[in-house]
Amino acid sequence: MSNNPPPPPPPASAPSTTITTSTTQRSSLVELKCDLASNNNNPNLIQLTFNTSGECTWATQYPEIQKACYLRRICQFAPPKELRVQNVTPILQTGPTCGLTALSIFFEGSPSVKTFLDMARARGYTNNGEMFSARQLNDLLAQGLENNRHLCEYKTVSHTVIDEGWLDDSSTRKQLQNGSIFVVPYDPDRNHTPCLNRGHKAHWALIVGYLIDQFDDYYVFARHGKTKNLALWSLRDLAHSNANLFEFCQPISHADEVFVLPEGGIAGSNGLRSQFIMIEHYRARDEIVL
Repeated sequence: MSNNPPPPPPPASAPSTTITTSTTQRSSLVELKCDLASNNNNPNLIQLTFNTSGECTWATQYPEIQKACYLRRICQFAPPKELRVQNVTPILQTGPTCGLTALSIFFEGSPSVKTFLDMARARGYTNNGEMFSARQLNDLLAQGLENNRHLCEYKTVSHTVIDEGWLDDSSTRKQLQNGSIFVVPYDPDRNHTPCLNRGHKAHWALIVGYLIDQFDDYYVFARHGKTKNLALWSLRDLAHSNANLFEFCQPISHADEVFVLPEGGIAGSNGLRSQFIMIEHYRARDEIVL
């Protein structure tokens, strides 16, 4: 007779129905493509179908918001306490033009990214489309507004570089709740969410709205050139990422190209770290307030 103890019983597996249901829900949304130009008759009409089994049904009228909340598991079964979004059309960037693309998204594609690129090259701000200075990007924004005064119907659109600032504070939140838009540099993770990578993959996003959930957590809606999807991020995570932009790292995909850096680098006073642009008194043609 052996003195060895009997082997332990195998761990109990989760019911297959639960796994199957969860997998079905996620795959149906992950594979969903958000193409605003898919309807030739009405390019402003978004035709998306969700299979969320009751999740985020409060946003059924707003498919992009519904998708953003569902994928982040925010406000799944209860509507937000507050929500406001300036609904602008996404534009995908070509090359390292994320900052210029963010500006073009703000202007609904006119001026185009190419127009801003030509403008930035003429001023010596960039070689390939890179923009590592919030002040220089703000200069391009000023020129875009000067050339498109028809966008300012009743008020003069104002824009300010906030330097040495902390993004997640009461004044920023108040501005977002009043409808202000922010252009923010940050470090993106592989899924484009804010992360802490010392600025090695610095990216620009246009912050077009906010959401306060039932737990009083504060989130922001963003557009950027890497995806057509409307992003939803924690404002605190974005603030930490913005304050983490310390050093430039040559992109592997552009190993042989020369990038223009401001004096002092991206962490200097003319760079990106703890800096962002605030735009006041502008309203997109389509604004959603809940």
